[in-house]
Amino acid sequence: MERPRTRYARSGELAIAYQVHGSGERDLMFTGSNSGNIETVWELPEAVRLFERLGKFARVIRYDRRDTGVSDPVKDDLTLEAHADDALAVMDAVGARRPVLMSAFDGARSMALLAATRPERVGGLIALAPTARGGGAAAPAHFLDILSGALAEFGNWPDPMIDFYAPEWADDPVRRERFNRYIQTAATPKQATRLLRMSQVSDITNVLPLIQTPTLAMCPRDLKLLPVDFVREFTDLVPGAGFREIPGDAAFPFALDVELTADIVEEFMTGSAPAPPSSRILATVLFTDLVDSTRRAAQSGDRAWAGVLERHLELSRAAVEAHGGETIKSTGDGVLALFPGPAQGVRCADRVISD
Repeated sequence: MERPRTRYARSGELAIAYQVHGSGERDLMFTGSNSGNIETVWELPEAVRLFERLGKFARVIRYDRRDTGVSDPVKDDLTLEAHADDALAVMDAVGARRPVLMSAFDGARSMALLAATRPERVGGLIALAPTARGGGAAAPAHFLDILSGALAEFGNWPDPMIDFYAPEWADDPVRRERFNRYIQTAATPKQATRLLRMSQVSDITNVLPLIQTPTLAMCPRDLKLLPVDFVREFTDLVPGAGFREIPGDAAFPFALDVELTADIVEEFMTGSAPAPPSSRILATVLFTDLVDSTRRAAQSGDRAWAGVLERHLELSRAAVEAHGGETIKSTGDGVLALFPGPAQGVRCADRVISD
C-alpha cells in the first residue's frame, strides 16, 4: 500500500504529526505503545501488513504523541492528560467524531482516560497489555533496571529493548536492526526518560470504572513485560470490558500475529468475525535466485559466498513471513514461497531486492 502523507494537528502550541489511510465506514485511532514514529514504522514489513489489513474495514488514524516521533518535542514532564489532548486535536483535525481508540501500555492508559472523561467523543477502546497504574504494575523491576541503565549509558540505546518488547525478533539480525532504528527515531534517551517517569507515576485506578464505552483488553500470553494479572485488574475495573489472551510475547501489535490481531479488531469494530478462508485458493508463487551464483562463488571463495547465501536466505524468509507468505523450501541460492495474492508477492519481492 502507498504510504500516506504526514500532516500536523495543533495541540495547544505543539504540532502533532498524524497520518490517515483506509476507507472503512468507522474510524480507528491508533497510536503505538509508549512511543513511536509514524514515518519509520513503514520500514517494518509486519507493520505495513497490519496497516493494510486494518485499512480494509476502517479509516485508520495514526499519530505520534508529543515528544515522540515526528511530533514536537517538549521540555516539561509529560502527563496522560496532555496525551489525551493530543488525541483530541488529531480527531478534530480529521473530523473523527467517535473513533475506536487503540493503544498499548501507558498509551492505552491515556486512551482510557480520554474514554472516561470524554465519552461523547469515543466509540470504543482496544487496549493491548494495559495496566491501571505505573510503577511495579507497569513492568517488572529487572526491566526497569535495564531500561534505566540503557537510558543512563546512552551509547547502547535502544539495543536491550527488543529483548522485552519483541523477544521473538531478538535473534533475527534483520528485524533487530529495523526495530532499533524504529525505536531510535521514536524517542531519544532523554525523551524516553520522560515517558518512563510519566508511566511510573500515572494511576487511573479510580477513573476506569467511569468508562462507558465498549472496551476490549488483549494480553499476549508469553509477555515478559507484564504479569497477566495486572491486565485482568484493568479489565475488571472497566464495566463490561472483555478480555482476550492471544499468542505471542511482544508489546507491539505488529510483532504479534498480525492476521489474528487484525481479525480481533475487525470483529470488535464491525460486530462480525471475518469470513473464514475458502478451502480453494489462488496462490502466487515467488522464486528468488542469486544470479550467476556459481561464478560469483568461485570468485569470492566458499566461506565468503556462504555468508552471502545465509544473508539472502535470512532476509528472504523474514520478508516472506512479514508479507503474509509461506516459505515452501530453500533452493540453495534462493527460496520458493507462496502468497495468497499477487500484491503481497510483489511487495515481498521488492523488499528482498531492496534489502
